[in-house]
Amino acid sequence: MPEALAVDVENLAVTIKQKHILKGLDLRVEQGSFHGVIGPNGAGKTTLFDTVLGFRQPTSGRVSLLGQTPHPRRPELLARVGIQPQKTAFFTKTRLIEHLQAVADIFGASRSSVGTLVEALDLTAAAKTKVENLSGGERQRLAVASALVHRPDVVFLDEPTAGLDPAARQNLVALLQSADVLGMTTVYTTHYLDEAERLCDTVSIIDDGKIQRTGSPSRLIAEADLGATILLPAALHQADAIEGLSGITSVRVTDDGVEVRTPDTAAAFAALSAAGIDTGSAQVHNGRLEDVYLQLTGKDYVA
Repeated sequence: MPEALAVDVENLAVTIKQKHILKGLDLRVEQGSFHGVIGPNGAGKTTLFDTVLGFRQPTSGRVSLLGQTPHPRRPELLARVGIQPQKTAFFTKTRLIEHLQAVADIFGASRSSVGTLVEALDLTAAAKTKVENLSGGERQRLAVASALVHRPDVVFLDEPTAGLDPAARQNLVALLQSADVLGMTTVYTTHYLDEAERLCDTVSIIDDGKIQRTGSPSRLIAEADLGATILLPAALHQADAIEGLSGITSVRVTDDGVEVRTPDTAAAFAALSAAGIDTGSAQVHNGRLEDVYLQLTGKDYVA
């Protein structure tokens, strides 16, 4: 009988050097889902991944990975898991394609997926290049390919699209959505919240060692009742004047301009115009996952 959940974490606590990193955390990842875990630096993402993968023993609580307890580490369980950490160890003296073939051999898997991954991740031109001579973006894509080459049941991807140009990002996202990995459970972190909103079936927002909220991006946005966000690129010098205007619930200065949140877009524009605020090039956005994140954590997302 197949396991109902790929990852099942209940009341997990991890204390390191008398510091409470995870504090009664619960996380459930359904098999076959694309599950994002997002949170600020220091929220506990890395500790959570390390514990789920069996690299760290829980202080208390229960952890199940593919229906098994991951600690002490089980080689037969790890063979069913793919891992792409932010820092990946490579066979640097091998050619790229040889590296992937070696990883497949280590897992006792067929090499049949090597060519498909090389093509899908736009690595064909670098296939015969030694790993030590690859660019940063090529090494990042190779790290993802290394996590997928043995066709694991669940793959953990930590910032898989970081450092990639837009075209490479799009190719990787397409690969993860493709039939080639259909049915594979994917757990990943990203600092592109628009990407998480587009990709994920489910998102868990972690902060202060706990999961603050879990749900589909659309559900999280609807439940947050965010209203709309108006970006005012030309009003950076008028941010102070916007504070307190009728119909404006919050004001935030960003690199792109002044962001104001409002439950009533028409009323907000009327108030802005009456106050002489420059609304030239204004952009209106309905609620976004980034807004939910900011509401729950009070922090801009910085990975």
